[in-house]
Amino acid sequence: MNENFLEYPICDTDIWVCLCLSEFHHRVIKNHGKLVFADVVEQEIVKWEDGVGKYRFISTIFREYKKEGQILVINHEDHLSLGERKVLERTLKELRFSHGLRNVPHEKDKGEFVSALYADHFSIPFMKTNDNSFQEGGRGKKEFPDLEIKNWYDIVEEHGYDQEERIRVRKLVQEEQEIMGRLFEGHKEEKSKAEMIAKLVALKNNQRL
Repeated sequence: MNENFLEYPICDTDIWVCLCLSEFHHRVIKNHGKLVFADVVEQEIVKWEDGVGKYRFISTIFREYKKEGQILVINHEDHLSLGERKVLERTLKELRFSHGLRNVPHEKDKGEFVSALYADHFSIPFMKTNDNSFQEGGRGKKEFPDLEIKNWYDIVEEHGYDQEERIRVRKLVQEEQEIMGRLFEGHKEEKSKAEMIAKLVALKNNQRL
């Protein structure tokens, strides 16, 4: 186990996206020294490289900070014993996740819950997440009642220089997320059309044979 995990907060995918969109990642990493991520979350973040070009920097920045040692990734195969993995995977199964600590196939909200499990297991001080499951009344909050949670609002309050900047940053991130949502919907539609055309072409080619 890397003892450094005990000293820094653990983040989920949504928070990392907000940090990059706002350019608060510099500030937050400087203030905390380092950030910790679950291996499942890392797998989600690096997928941005295959997404819409404008937002590929979300993955690029992550890789750069990891290379510099300012991002630490908990890998279940490297940092957990076989016995520890079995315990955490049993907990995930109880939380209705079917594929253990792996992220293939992808399971919705898994990154947040694995992050919470790691935070609890390694006694990480708190978790930065914007997932509704970990706000008051959410499933994650009920399962991990003692885990200190900081959402995007808390992060802006803590790291913003003044109220004017806080308002500007929250508005900027909201607008970027809306643009991102529209771009990804268009990207998905184009991908779906391309896949359909490829299937039709393959079908016609098979018929000719």
